Amino acid sequence: MKKLLLTALIAGVSATPALAAPYISGSVGVGIFGNADVTDSGITDKDGQTYKSGVPFGGAVGIKNGAYRVEAALGYQTNDVDTFNHVTDTRNDSVSTFTYMVNGYYDVDVKSKSISPYVTAGLGGASITSKVEGESDKSNSVFAWQIGTGIGIKAANNLTVDLGYRYLKPSKFKDNYGEYTASSSNILAGIRYDFQ
Repeated sequence: MKKLLLTALIAGVSATPALAAPYISGSVGVGIFGNADVTDSGITDKDGQTYKSGVPFGGAVGIKNGAYRVEAALGYQTNDVDTFNHVTDTRNDSVSTFTYMVNGYYDVDVKSKSISPYVTAGLGGASITSKVEGESDKSNSVFAWQIGTGIGIKAANNLTVDLGYRYLKPSKFKDNYGEYTASSSNILAGIRYDFQ
């Protein structure tokens, strides 16, 4: 999966006209990992595991061509377990998510030089590690996708402040207690530097 995403980005860069401008970006925020449905032995426990909010952060390299952007991005967040089987978790259990995505953006033209709303979507993968106190860690590599929206605020000639929302949906993942279905809603603040 990682090789496929890297190949797609390189192909996109190679095919882009010379007027495209490269950029780098970084972000941090609040990650709300949604309640997980837990399936064990064919029985699903709705909202069987819940999580505390975490701190997602990430970085990306990409290219911008007019209203369109494409980037390769990495992200990471850890969310502590709040309840399991509807009982408060008193152990140091957590779920960490490392994502590697190819994201596309469309910057909406609102006839302003200082603000630029956008929509985004991405495909890639997630490495999800469940940590249960007293047991060995359980890691899964699964498919993941995301969608989002936000606004870019021009802070300087080459610098943009980014405020956005991302909905991240990994495929089902497993640990020693069953199979989990969950998603994450992330509110992010970041900066983007354009090399132009």
